[in-house]
This record gives sequence, C-alpha cells and structure tokens, in this order.
Amino acid sequence: VDKSDYRLDVFCGSPDDQSSWTYIRSFNVGLGENDSTPIGAFKVKIGGKAVDPNWTNPRTGEQFAGKDPKNPIGNRWIGLEGLGSASVHLSYGIHGTIEPDSIGHQRSMGCVRLVNTDVEQVYELLCEDISVVKIQL
Repeated sequence: VDKSDYRLDVFCGSPDDQSSWTYIRSFNVGLGENDSTPIGAFKVKIGGKAVDPNWTNPRTGEQFAGKDPKNPIGNRWIGLEGLGSASVHLSYGIHGTIEPDSIGHQRSMGCVRLVNTDVEQVYELLCEDISVVKIQL
C-alpha cells in the first residue's frame, strides 16, 4: 500500500523473494483519517478473512450485521497482524466500504478501504498466514 498515492499494488510470489514477484494489478484505496493508517509490514491473520462481516464501531459501540446495507465495512474484511515494529498495531485490516467517494481520501478509522468490487478481488488473492501487506509512505 502506497499511502502517498492511495494505491494498493498486488504482486504474486514468495514474500521472502522480491525478485520472484509478478505484478498482478493496482487498486485505489482510502486510508485512515488524520494519517492514522500505520506503516510497516503486516501478515494476513489466520482466521482474519470474513465475507459479510459483522462490525461494531469502536467509538460508539453501534453494531452492524454483516449484510446490513449501513455496515461501513462493506462485504469483505481482511484482518492484518503487524510484523516486527508494526506488531504494536492491532485491529487493522483491509475492507470494503459503503462510501465509494471516500476512496482516495483519509476517511477511515485507520484501515485500508477499497470499493466492494475491488476488495472482493483482493480477498481472493491474499492468503491467511502467507500474504504480506507492506504499508509505506
């Protein structure tokens, strides 16, 4: 994820061998308000992927069912686990949105958001406990 360009680039290949990577595609993203999307390396959590996820707003406690059209998380959740210095960052992920006009802006609570059709594709491409997501300036 390139924060300065609001872009997520997907590559296929061994996370440990960048020379083996093949570029797949780029997606436009929205990021956290007030530059709250953390930088660093993250792995897709084991058990961290969900279709039509329930969500509770951590600020207000308001709860949303998975298929609720008002659920801000959209139709996919990809939970991330920080690696190394990023291990202090908890509860971040990649998800869809019901606000497509927020893409290209800082309007989330820190997560990386994509329009729902894009997050569906990213969801299929990333693997739990294998895929690495690097978030950089």
